Amino acid sequence: MLVITLLLLTLIVSLFSGKDVYIFGYIMTIIYALGRVTRHGRPLQELGVKRGFLKDFKRIWYYFGIDAVLFQLLPPTLGVALVFGYYPDLLNHIMGRLSISFGSLEGVSAVGGLLAAALILTLMEEVVFRVTIQERLSWFIGTPLAILFASILFGLVHAVGTTGSMQVIVTDVLGVVLDGVFFGIIYAETHNLALTWLTHFTADVVGLIVLVLIF
Repeated sequence: MLVITLLLLTLIVSLFSGKDVYIFGYIMTIIYALGRVTRHGRPLQELGVKRGFLKDFKRIWYYFGIDAVLFQLLPPTLGVALVFGYYPDLLNHIMGRLSISFGSLEGVSAVGGLLAAALILTLMEEVVFRVTIQERLSWFIGTPLAILFASILFGLVHAVGTTGSMQVIVTDVLGVVLDGVFFGIIYAETHNLALTWLTHFTADVVGLIVLVLIF
C-alpha cells in the first residue's frame, strides 16, 4: 500500500502544481513491481509476462474492439459534448493535451515522436495502473472496485496541466476513466500485460489518426 500512497501524493502535487510530478510515482511503482520479482524470485507472471497471447486475445477480442477501435472512432465523450453544446471546447482541450498543431509540417513530423513516446508511456502506465495498483488493491477490495479505483487515478493523471472549464475537464477525465475500465477488465480476465499494452497503444494510435483526419 505504500507505493499506492506515494503515487497518490505525487498525483495530488501534480494536480495542484500543473507539473508532471506523478512521473516520480510511476518510476517508484515500476521499481517496486520489478523489485518484487527480482529480489524475491517471484515468477514473471506477477508482472503480467506470460505465454498464450493469442489464446487470451480470443477471450477478450470484443473488449479490444470496443475500446481500442469503436470508442476511438466514435468517442462517447465527444458525443456527449456534441449533445450539450461544448464539442469544440472539448476537442480543443484534447488537442491541448497533445500540444501538436496538425496543420503544420512540424506538427505532422511530431506525430511520429508522439507515437514513439506513447509506445513507452502506455507500457509504463499499464505496469503502474493495472499490473501493480489494480492487482494489489484487488486483494483487499475486490476486482471491480480495484478496476474502478485504478481507472479513476489513470483519468486524473490526464488532467494534470490542462486548462478549460470544469465541465470540459471532467468530461475528458471520464473518457480516460472509461478507457481505463476496459484496460482493467482485460487485465483482470487475462493477467496478460502484452494484451493490455496492445489495447492501450492501439487506442492511442486510432485516436490520434481520428484527430489527424478531423484537423
